[in-house]
Amino acid sequence: MINSGIDPSIIVASTKTRESAREVKEMKVNVTFDNFALINQADIIIALKPFVVLENAELLKNIPHEKVLVSIAAFVPLSFYKKIANGNEVYRAMPNVNVEINKGFTALCGEKSESSNIVEELFSLLGEIEWVSEEVLDKLTLMSASSPALVAELIDALEIAAMYMGIPQNIARKAILNVFIGTAELASKKDLLSIRNSIITPKGITSQLMRRYINANVKSSIIETFIQASEDLEQIIAKLRLDYKI
Repeated sequence: MINSGIDPSIIVASTKTRESAREVKEMKVNVTFDNFALINQADIIIALKPFVVLENAELLKNIPHEKVLVSIAAFVPLSFYKKIANGNEVYRAMPNVNVEINKGFTALCGEKSESSNIVEELFSLLGEIEWVSEEVLDKLTLMSASSPALVAELIDALEIAAMYMGIPQNIARKAILNVFIGTAELASKKDLLSIRNSIITPKGITSQLMRRYINANVKSSIIETFIQASEDLEQIIAKLRLDYKI
């Protein structure tokens, strides 16, 4: 948010440790160790981790009127907040790590109102946003928020292969990042199969590459990995809501 031009002096952060406080202060952001002071001072309150939200449920009941609560805590439903938010408007947001460079994707859910425009404007500073149902937002925890970790692994795998082939690391990294960034942009304008078919030729090296890729079941393995992880996700959500009766 600071990268996008937000004045850090209007941001207040609550932290548990003095070490974290020092890091935040370096960004010229106001720091407090008192969550109660924070919710009284801020107009828009952004809650982070699930366990922090659930441990501070009683505190959230004391949110003054005319505040806006935005939860980035995975899996904690809007219904939980609405019971304790003292009548204030509540939204959920699921960003991914790319917000660090203002190139993120953030899913938002909640009832549209005047405040929703403010929430939308705030998260638009961090990249693309999309309003979705709460069910879809929970699934995007895996598909959008978690998947950059897998993409980073794929980039690393290609880099290792390139170095094995004798390509210097700095050149390999530059070429591979260009492939991911450029192909993603191209895919926003062209069908995925048309991209593949514009490269592959009879008996060419790309056709050999694709043959090995298909024989290794790479695509099927990735699909199955996400399907199995989505089942894990559903179990995590069910257990969390059972444990905390939400």
